[in-house]
Amino acid sequence: MSLVPIAALGQRYGVSVRGIDAIIKLACIIHNTDYWRKGRTLEKLGIKDLSVEELTHYVETGERE
Repeated sequence: MSLVPIAALGQRYGVSVRGIDAIIKLACIIHNTDYWRKGRTLEKLGIKDLSVEELTHYVETGERE
């Protein structure tokens, strides 16, 4: 599910993600799938350890520093 990375980024950088978490939980129930485990993760996307500056650069340029 493509919302998991959005929620994970918020959690990683200290932003409240209660609303998106609720949506993901509902999707997990409806589809009987654990999207937190099976969906896209920051680790799978290769951005788990990026700082805010590194992530911003990556999003803007498509290049890792």
